Amino acid sequence: MENEEITKQIELLAGLFFTIEEIAIHLNLNEPELRREIRGRTSPRAQAYWTGKLTQMIELRKELVDYAKRGSNQADSIVNELIKKQKLSE
Repeated sequence: MENEEITKQIELLAGLFFTIEEIAIHLNLNEPELRREIRGRTSPRAQAYWTGKLTQMIELRKELVDYAKRGSNQADSIVNELIKKQKLSE
């Protein structure tokens, strides 16, 4: 598999919340090396991983906020926890 195709697959799989280990196994990559790249956040593979993961998380959170606005108590509780987490990181 070519590097560009591997990068696309990493983005896809990360967006489906596969672990780094699972991605490495599926793509026949060296897991410790892939993990180091992802932690470094600068390589194309790391950027693909974070783009895939965060893009999907954005979509899920949009839906979660929408459910909270519509009156879902469970969604409201989760959103409030996310707000607290965000405040702590500021």
